[in-house]
Amino acid sequence: MQYLVTGEFVDPGPLLPPDQFAGMLRQAILPSHDVLMNLKAEGKLLAGGYAAGERAAAFIFDVDSNEELDSLLQSLPFWGLVKMKATPLQTIEGRREGDRQLAEQLE
Repeated sequence: MQYLVTGEFVDPGPLLPPDQFAGMLRQAILPSHDVLMNLKAEGKLLAGGYAAGERAAAFIFDVDSNEELDSLLQSLPFWGLVKMKATPLQTIEGRREGDRQLAEQLE
């Protein structure tokens, strides 16, 4: 099953000192990039990336179940810093067949 996963980084607030922000980058953000690159190498992450100039991302994952996607997303070090939304995707072929059948029923 393929899923479109979008994420928006939670605003850490203006009071977060630069050294704490650097720590967050080193402990959560950079390790998450590594995990995502490994998932891409494994074929679990098909495409995606970060919106230029924004703290947002969009990815397409190919996994066997909702549970696998949930586990995968929760394993990302930045899981608690990103508000995520997962949308299951229907294949083009599946949608085409359903639309073809609907057209026949309507005719």
